[in-house]
Amino acid sequence: MKSQENARRPSILSGAIWSILDNTASQVITFVIFIILAKILTPSIYGMLSVSLLVTQFFKSVLFDSIATSIVRKKSPSEVDYNSALFLCFSFSVPAFLIVFFAAPFIEAYMNVPQLANVIRGTGVIILVSGLSRTHEAWLSHNMMFRPLAIRSMTSISIGGIVGVVMAYNGFAVASLVVQQVVTSLISLVALWVATPWKPRMKISRESMKESLGFSKHVALSNVTNFANQNSDVFFITYFLGSAAAGIYSAGKRIVNTLNLVLASALMRVSLPAFSRYKNDINEFGKKYLQATYLTVLVTAPAFVGLATLSHDITFLLLGHKWMNSVPVMQIVSAVGFVTSIGYYNHSVMFARDKPEWQARLTLVYAITNVVAFYFFVRFGLIATALVFSIRTVLLYPISAWCALTLLNLTFKQYVKELITPIVCSVLMCMILVAVQQYAVLSESWFGLMIKIGIGAVCYFALIFTFSSVSKRTMIFSLARKILQRG
Repeated sequence: MKSQENARRPSILSGAIWSILDNTASQVITFVIFIILAKILTPSIYGMLSVSLLVTQFFKSVLFDSIATSIVRKKSPSEVDYNSALFLCFSFSVPAFLIVFFAAPFIEAYMNVPQLANVIRGTGVIILVSGLSRTHEAWLSHNMMFRPLAIRSMTSISIGGIVGVVMAYNGFAVASLVVQQVVTSLISLVALWVATPWKPRMKISRESMKESLGFSKHVALSNVTNFANQNSDVFFITYFLGSAAAGIYSAGKRIVNTLNLVLASALMRVSLPAFSRYKNDINEFGKKYLQATYLTVLVTAPAFVGLATLSHDITFLLLGHKWMNSVPVMQIVSAVGFVTSIGYYNHSVMFARDKPEWQARLTLVYAITNVVAFYFFVRFGLIATALVFSIRTVLLYPISAWCALTLLNLTFKQYVKELITPIVCSVLMCMILVAVQQYAVLSESWFGLMIKIGIGAVCYFALIFTFSSVSKRTMIFSLARKILQRG
């Protein structure tokens, strides 16, 4: 019976391809919608939405994602495990929504942003929806069934985006963004319940819930600190500099985050269930980890370095003059974006090796340093904030890498060996692009941007195949062949 189930289960490569497609399509659609709405709405309105989504995301990360992680990291979770997880998620979602609903006016007063309470209450509905849908998403992720997840994302984001654009065009301003988010989450909920073969029943287990809570409390603590680590900059910018500055800053990070989600987060979704299959074979686990790290930095390093180099053209062409103040933010943050992308694998290793407390302590260090740094430096402006964000990311990353390497009996020498060639080639590509922008006569147009991207891509891959070892070139060709065959 188990062999038949395994035969029907999609492979890791198939899951990775569909996960990448999911993230690519959904992020492209989301970004297109953002561009359209950014031309209609003001940075101040986007700043309000950014703050309200912080509240929603906090509960989603701390409550639902931690419970889902406790299930996904298991080698073979049972139907009772999933039923119990859904019961826990929904049980937590109701009081969480009520807390947000009644706390909204106090948050508005504290942040001194008019109408923020109504926006927070509107987006708070997403908390209830997430409580009913996160377990289904976990079931599909663990079973490598990313195709229905991809269809879910593209459908819900498209419909929600259309509703938001129509409302914004008709003058509904911030309400258009709130309705867009709520409609997207509701359609996602329906799609997940229809597409997931597992159907919830009232067969729950106290032991399963106790075990899940025992593991997820460490993940929850990790997610709390990780939330502070990732979002404290937006919070302090809104508090000290206002919602318009938060909108500008968020726009600068938005393009970087979109690229990160497209190129790296898809692999993160696959890595935890994939790594969990090797949790008892350290040698094989270590090989898969190093291979995943190399392939990710191979793609993300030139992408982020290229984005930093071409950020002025990209912002001007996509968003227009109204958002040009976000260019320095994008340049600084994107320069180290690939560090974040490969860091996802370190998290997965700690969870797969049943060491969530390591991740919790690590993100606690990240959060404390972030909050302290942003509290003191945000008041000096957006560029200072972006610099603090990037410098802290680079300085603290070796701690995260050390945790993963220790759990897999690997050395820093082995790890750096996987990173060095793509990083050096990306820096050389950057220098070539800077020279092209300095001496070539190319206008700020889509044609000029495509020429620069093409030059960068050709130079990068020429450098990679020049300086890479034979084994690395063979691995790249082999992976490309498999992907084409799957396609």
